[in-house]
Amino acid sequence: MRKLLILPGDCDVLGGTVVTLSLLIKGFEQLNAAESLWVLVRADSLIEKYLHQAGQRACVKSISANNQVEFCTKALQWVNQQPSDYPLLLDNCNHRLLQLVLLRASPRLRLNGRPVFYFFHDLSLSYNYVGYLLRKLTFVCLAPVGICNSHFTAKHVRQFRSDIRAIMYQPVDLTRFQRQVISNPPSELQPILKSGAKIILTPSRLNQPGGMNDKNLRSLIPVLGQLRASGHYFHCVIIGHDVSPAQIYTQELLKSAKDADIADYFTILPPTFAIEDYYSFADIVVTLAPREPFGRIVVEAIACGVPIVGSCTGGIGEILSQFAPDWMVDSNDALAAAQTIIRVTNDANTPKVLVKAKSWVEQNCTIEKYTQTMMEISGLISLTSKQKELERVC
Repeated sequence: MRKLLILPGDCDVLGGTVVTLSLLIKGFEQLNAAESLWVLVRADSLIEKYLHQAGQRACVKSISANNQVEFCTKALQWVNQQPSDYPLLLDNCNHRLLQLVLLRASPRLRLNGRPVFYFFHDLSLSYNYVGYLLRKLTFVCLAPVGICNSHFTAKHVRQFRSDIRAIMYQPVDLTRFQRQVISNPPSELQPILKSGAKIILTPSRLNQPGGMNDKNLRSLIPVLGQLRASGHYFHCVIIGHDVSPAQIYTQELLKSAKDADIADYFTILPPTFAIEDYYSFADIVVTLAPREPFGRIVVEAIACGVPIVGSCTGGIGEILSQFAPDWMVDSNDALAAAQTIIRVTNDANTPKVLVKAKSWVEQNCTIEKYTQTMMEISGLISLTSKQKELERVC
């Protein structure tokens, strides 16, 4: 029995890539194909803990290593010991420190004739020209088949790999993410709910402002200022991982909120495995990242029946344009964002838009569809005529 081998590019960040990987495992399980999958993870890493907690140990191959570079090196050595017809999926292995590892591994992977696929979950861009050339060389030597999470991502990564086999919108667990009646809100939300404020939820990793995949969280502060000035009572709750030393990004955001005199309306919480409990108490989700490759937040919010105001650009704009173009705003226009938040939360037509939006998510972002497409592309099962047509289009 052939197996799909998956090598994650980062084992210590809890984000959409990890969630998507877990859902792929769940899809293999639902299709009774769990024995056709191995996910390589670094022992004692966050991703290992996440997958173990999800009850997915059977598909996980843990490898002891001190860091991601050592893990990637050992993982590829293990891959080379497996039958050469086992396809390898490099899952967003974009970090510059991994490029030399992949470059060194490429001759043997090519010589063995192993099918190699590369899933681009972000734009893989580099401001450093040497870094750009290294990535370009790595992809030329590896010659992987490319998979992207949006047309926006594909547009940017074609400079590295023109063979983009498919666009695969990320799946969402429609059983887990749905509007639920929960008697006990998460403890961090209880004071906010008692205050009578409407909750703006922004699940997002905290990263460096100005970077290629800047989450633009600082833009939420002037938006809150505009809402307060217009007499509307909203409280913004950011939930996400801050990997900076001493949580510098968190401290900078809190200081900016204090300077803007909206600190009492602004909360940052650590990441949680039970994010769906927070969606259940959100009045609206806001995500203003200008270059977000996909926007898992969008499909999760829609699945939970929560309206969302998001950027008109990137993967967020690509998704929202399918069913709610009026919910898109310029990511740096605080006044327009505030006005749209007020309109969407009060518009009698919003429930109708949510019905249309949820229908789109159910058609394009199911676990079963995502898993079957991955199995077809990797060659574990035969391509359907629809998938063959998709390949020709891409």
